[in-house]
Order: sequence, then C-alpha cells, then structure tokens
Amino acid sequence: MHPGSPWLALLPLDAERLPDLEQVGALLAERFSEAAPPEATSVTDRGVTFRWGSINGNYTLVDRPIPWERLEGPCATAWYWPEAAPALRGHSSHLFLTLVDDEKKPIHTATRMTRLAAALALAADATGIVWGPSGMVHRPEDFAGLAATITPQDLPLHLWIDFRVTQHEDSDALALFTTGLESLGHREFEVPFYAGEAQHLAGTAYNVAHYVLEKGPILKDGEAVGLPDGGQVNVNLGPSMIDPDQEVVQLTFE
Repeated sequence: MHPGSPWLALLPLDAERLPDLEQVGALLAERFSEAAPPEATSVTDRGVTFRWGSINGNYTLVDRPIPWERLEGPCATAWYWPEAAPALRGHSSHLFLTLVDDEKKPIHTATRMTRLAAALALAADATGIVWGPSGMVHRPEDFAGLAATITPQDLPLHLWIDFRVTQHEDSDALALFTTGLESLGHREFEVPFYAGEAQHLAGTAYNVAHYVLEKGPILKDGEAVGLPDGGQVNVNLGPSMIDPDQEVVQLTFE
C-alpha cells in the first residue's frame, strides 16, 4: 500500500444492512469520543459517501460474501480469535469501506479508519472486520475495545500490523515478517533467523515498530537499537526473503 492509496476495510454481514451515517456518527461520539461526526455528501440505497475533516470516505453494501480464499488464511492465523473461521464462513454479504486522507498522515488516517470501521461494524451488526492493509481479521467488539484506547503513546499495532512468526523447516529457529507497516509509512520488518521464544520475538518486533511509529525515525542501515532487557537489535536494509524486489528492514539480534 503506497502513500495516497485508499485505505480499505471489509465487514462481513449475516444479513444485508446499510447503516445510517447519523447512527455511525452517534457511535463514534459515544464509544470513541469523536466530537465532529462525518457528513454525508451522497446517499443511495447501496452506499454512503461522506466527508470527515480531511478525509473523504465511502461505504458500500455488497450483496455477496467475501471470497473464502481471501479469509481462510487470515482466519487460520488469527490466534487471538479462535472462532474466526466459523464466525465468518457463512456470511452472505459485506460492507466495503474506503478512506482517503488529504493530509496523508498515516497514523491519523489509521486511527480514524479504526474508529470508523468499529462504529460501522457495530451499527451493521457485522460478524467481523477485515483490515485491508494487513488482511487480518478481527472480532468487532475486541476491535472496538482497542479502538477506544488509542493514544500516540499506545497505538493498537495488533489491529494494524500482522507480526507473523514462522519456524524454519530444518531447525527450531524462528523467522518473522510483518504486513501493514508500509501503509503506516515505513518499510516492513523481517527477522530471517531467531533462536528463542516466539512470544519474545513478536514482542520485540512490536516494540521496535511502536518506537518507530511513535517517534517518527526511519531506521538506518547499520544502526543498532537498544532493547529494554539490555540486548540490542541490529538494523540492515535489504531485499525481502518473501519478495526480493521489496526492500525491508532486516532485524538481527545479539
């Protein structure tokens, strides 16, 4: 996802519902303390186009399910939502949400997108939320709970970024890659080799990503970043182990 591209989210539905924008605005105020509601610029029986500060947005009711092949993988890896597959498998339609922010400030846009997707999901009684930049699936109430706690010092990265830990085929060593950091204005992270616990690896990558997003630096090739436990992680820029045409931040641990 490149800067300026539309932000996307999909909301699976068991029954077709196109929420009124006033209802969505009321939920934004009640659940997320958003004082200024979105204002409709066009309304049809299948969709709503609106303006919300610097944001132009639209949500459209699609009378068919999201293709299961798009959901099967994210459901299988959604360790935080074990019931994802049965919850989403039988949906019959969905809402397609898009936003474009004139200011092109990724954290601001992601925050607004998160709150709007949550309010829309609650209003439509959606069975899930598919976060477009990462492809991850989320339970609406859990998503809304984290959306209500967003601050610059506490960003909901588990909603925005997939920190995927995998195991090497020929050893107990682990690897990690992220999906979703690019939409927030940074290169994706990869850890080609890690000897340790998966939870520690994912937690460290999360902390480094949060530091980058909160403080705003671009990690530099050859830089070393200190960790709270006294260790450090070394930063190199190089080709992705998944897509060699993509340059990523490679993290190695000492």
